[in-house]
Amino acid sequence: MLERILKSVITKPFCIILSVMFLAVTFNLSAENVKLSAGTSVPLETVNTIDADNLADGQVIDFRVMSDVKVGNQVVIKAGSIAKGQVLSYKKSGMIGQPGQLQIQIRSVKSVDGQEVFLAGGNINKEGDSKLVLSIALSLLLCPLFLLMKGKSAVIPAGMQVTSSVASDVNISL
Repeated sequence: MLERILKSVITKPFCIILSVMFLAVTFNLSAENVKLSAGTSVPLETVNTIDADNLADGQVIDFRVMSDVKVGNQVVIKAGSIAKGQVLSYKKSGMIGQPGQLQIQIRSVKSVDGQEVFLAGGNINKEGDSKLVLSIALSLLLCPLFLLMKGKSAVIPAGMQVTSSVASDVNISL
């Protein structure tokens, strides 16, 4: 009976399929996990110029990871990955020389396995130049229309560098 089963036509394909399944499970189980620790620095730069006069509350702002973030010799966040930030508050430049203001919070970036890694710190606060004194002085000396003079907008140039850090421990599959 055993001899008959071993010589059966379906024995060889069955063994091949079983071997392939065993190898597939073995390779999936061998995926390496590394721990990206809270506080790990993530160097970022702005992708575009950000101007407080052209923003909306809650608007999403893109940042680019400047260099690979590694745990040991393993890359866990690739250089060039896009990190997301969000406009917390902004104020357009106003009359009587009032400057524009801008506050952005860096939120998250994707790891090599597609997980969202939350970031902390590295918030950006920017204020434009005030022209309040100039506006008032010129309006008193020359013409009241100088009170309509606006201050400078808060502008963050493309390529401005900022360092954020990982908010909490994350296990990354490589």
